[in-house]
Amino acid sequence: MSGLSCPVEKGEAMRNLNIVPAAILVLLGAVACGEAPREEIAAAQAAVEEARNAEAGTWAPDELQAAEEAMKAADAELAAQDQKWMKSYDKAAELLARAEEEAARAAEAAAANKEQARQDAEAGIAAADTALQAAEAALQVAPVSKDSKADLELYKGDLATLRTSLQTARDALAAGDYKQAIETASTINEKSTTIAAQLTEARNKQAAARR
Repeated sequence: MSGLSCPVEKGEAMRNLNIVPAAILVLLGAVACGEAPREEIAAAQAAVEEARNAEAGTWAPDELQAAEEAMKAADAELAAQDQKWMKSYDKAAELLARAEEEAARAAEAAAANKEQARQDAEAGIAAADTALQAAEAALQVAPVSKDSKADLELYKGDLATLRTSLQTARDALAAGDYKQAIETASTINEKSTTIAAQLTEARNKQAAARR
């Protein structure tokens, strides 16, 4: 009986040796064929696109750049892992998560900055209108003389141009071009204030001369 047990044990051992390499191959195959994090890729891409649609390129360019750079780094890491037999997408997943976070931050910053610009544009236009009205009022009471008549006509033309520019600023505001509205309003305010000051100075000088 004991002489018959050795071949059986040897046969079982051989079968076990065959099973072990097969298990290792299955395990290595699973590691080597690891799949890219497709859901994370889609989420990051969608977040970056959402930031772009939120006009982050205009209102939050630095934040958008950070998101796009993180996405590029993730794409590069994904491509590198795709070329490997032993794949690991842990780093790619981290970069994708960062890209998604940066994109969300960019979209949020864009919305906040755009709203602030709208408020600044409205305030700038209101201030420009006030300054322009003051200049127009100063022109109305400016003393007219032989020497000043030509200058007053120039001022009148300048103020008429500024009034047209003020409407341009309002149109830009209505169109959502807040940066243009702010810039135009600031120019109107500055020029109107200068004209008003010059007209007031001329009036004071003439009044002093009459005394």
